[in-house]
Amino acid sequence: MNRPIRPGRPVWLELNAQRVTQGISFYETLFGWGSRPLHVPPWGAIPNIANGSRVFGNQFMAMGSFAPPKWNIWFSAHLEHAETVVRDAGGDVRKGIHTLGNLGQMLNIRDPFGQSFAMIRLREDPPVSDQYGDPVRAECWGEYSSERVDFYANLLGLRRTNTTTGAMLADEDAPRLFFRDVPFESHAPGWIPYFRTASTGGDCERARRVGAIVQIHPEEVEHLGELIILSDPSGAYFGLVNTGE
Repeated sequence: MNRPIRPGRPVWLELNAQRVTQGISFYETLFGWGSRPLHVPPWGAIPNIANGSRVFGNQFMAMGSFAPPKWNIWFSAHLEHAETVVRDAGGDVRKGIHTLGNLGQMLNIRDPFGQSFAMIRLREDPPVSDQYGDPVRAECWGEYSSERVDFYANLLGLRRTNTTTGAMLADEDAPRLFFRDVPFESHAPGWIPYFRTASTGGDCERARRVGAIVQIHPEEVEHLGELIILSDPSGAYFGLVNTGE
């Protein structure tokens, strides 16, 4: 487990929605994703998400009629450093670093600003290069503040760069997290994953044809590339990003 970590990379996702089967079918059509059973004690076999040979997530049916559909994201991180930073900042590390089945070690936190998310140290490294349909970046929706951005920069050991629309955190030259300095009227989940595309416009149109709704129209964001935000047929928000690579 002692190996270099690329911090801030969205390496494990979970689609949590009441209409999760409909949502996954949408992404299978859009990106060509597949599904494989994953054994996670004590829950047993859970359908996971595979993009070619890479497995990076699972699907989970949300319980309760008011449970909001959302993508949960686990970011790669130095867990021991992150645990210390959260405690020192007044956040909550829940039950601390613990093992999650055969996936690896993880840390659930509530940051000092009241937002929850998780970090993970996978047992098996994901591929170095992200391919079409892989999760590559994430955007934080919520009240923007310089203190919030600096907290995550310290938490994940990322470099901060201010942009015309907010701020970005990068792992060396690879953008990871994006904070938008605009008011949000939606009660969408706090973190939104971005999946890699070679054609934002083309994939946006394909997504709309199979049930997606455009939430923020295509835009060019400094240092990040061309991106767009949509909601899938299950109601979960996600983004497409063309990095130009």
